[in-house]
Amino acid sequence: ITMVLSNSIKAIIIDKTRLLVVHMRDAEGKEYYTLPGGKQNPDELMLDALKREVREETGFNVEPKSLLFIREGFNEKSHRIEFMFICDIVGDKVADLKYDANQIGTKWISIDNILHEELYPVEMRNVIKRHFLGKSNDIYLGEMK
Repeated sequence: ITMVLSNSIKAIIIDKTRLLVVHMRDAEGKEYYTLPGGKQNPDELMLDALKREVREETGFNVEPKSLLFIREGFNEKSHRIEFMFICDIVGDKVADLKYDANQIGTKWISIDNILHEELYPVEMRNVIKRHFLGKSNDIYLGEMK
């Protein structure tokens, strides 16, 4: 079995005390959240992939501000590197949504309560909370489950 290496570009979008997340439901009916964003195509710049993916999943156009975090993840067939950018929403919501499989919508979750939200990967809850509180985090987060 050949392992595939891929880039995933994610957005951290904060509005006052809330974080924008993608609302998902797995095959067993369990609901959870992920950061908006997704796979970078081979012919695409990172920020173009980020803008495209966020628009498809949330309906928002975003302006990436800076790279905040890099994390890695593995499964049986792939090694994914995620690049997470802090982003601002620009303009109004658009209508051309293309939800991913298992996506049921988007939601704003409270950063004050983020440690109790079903945000995955689990370790990102603390990282985002620390960032929100102005505490330092390493940019490279390593492998997260």
